[in-house]
Amino acid sequence: MRRGGSVPGWVITIGACILALAFPADAEETLLFYTEDGHVVITNTPSREDVRPVPGFEKPHGAAQPGVALPATEYDAFIEVVARENGLAPELVKAVALAESGFDPNAVSHKGAQGIMQLMPATARRYGVRNAFDPLENLRAGAMHLRDLLAEFGGDVKLALAAYNAGSGAVRRHGGVPAYRETQDYVRKIQNTLGQPTRRRTRAPVVDDVRVVREADGTITFDNVAPR
Repeated sequence: MRRGGSVPGWVITIGACILALAFPADAEETLLFYTEDGHVVITNTPSREDVRPVPGFEKPHGAAQPGVALPATEYDAFIEVVARENGLAPELVKAVALAESGFDPNAVSHKGAQGIMQLMPATARRYGVRNAFDPLENLRAGAMHLRDLLAEFGGDVKLALAAYNAGSGAVRRHGGVPAYRETQDYVRKIQNTLGQPTRRRTRAPVVDDVRVVREADGTITFDNVAPR
C-alpha cells in the first residue's frame, strides 16, 4: 500500500472516503511512512527499519493483541464510543473497568472511589460528573481521565495506569510505577488482561519537514511546505 509525492513543494491530499477504503478502520492498522529518493512513501506494512507512524493514524492507546478474552457486558457499545472519543482502545477502557469494579456501577472503595471506573469525588467533579453511580457518566469520565493521564506521561500506558491507581504525584515522585504492591499488581493485572506488554509511544514524528494535516472536512493532507 503506497502513496508518494516528489520534493520540493509537493502536496498530497487524500479524501476521507478514499483513505477509509485503502485502510479499513476495523483493521485498526497503523499507517507508516518513510522517505526514499526524495519521495515520501506511505504504507501499512512495517517492512523497513526506518518507518515511522503517520501522525494521527497510530493505533489507539492500549490496543490488545488478537484473541484477548474480556467478558461481554451490557456497557460494551458505550465503552466503544467513549474509547473512540478519547483516542483509546476499547480494550483498555474495559480492562480498567474490570480491574476497578468488575463492572459494578454501585461499587465504593474504602478510599471513597465510586462507580464502574472508581472515580474519586474530586476527579468526578473535574470531569463534570453529576452522578458517579450512573455507569455512562462514570465510564465517559474515566475514559477522559485515562486520556489525560496518557497525555501527561507522554503516551506511556504503563505509567498512565499506575497514575490512575496511585495518582500522578506518586508516579512522578517515584520516577515510574510506585513501589506499592497494590499499584504494581494493578498494572500487571491490566497488562495481562490486554495480553501484551505496555510500551512507550513516541510523539508524532516529523521527517524531512513532512507535515500531516487533518482538515475540518476530514481530508488528510501530506506536505513539505513550511507553515506561514
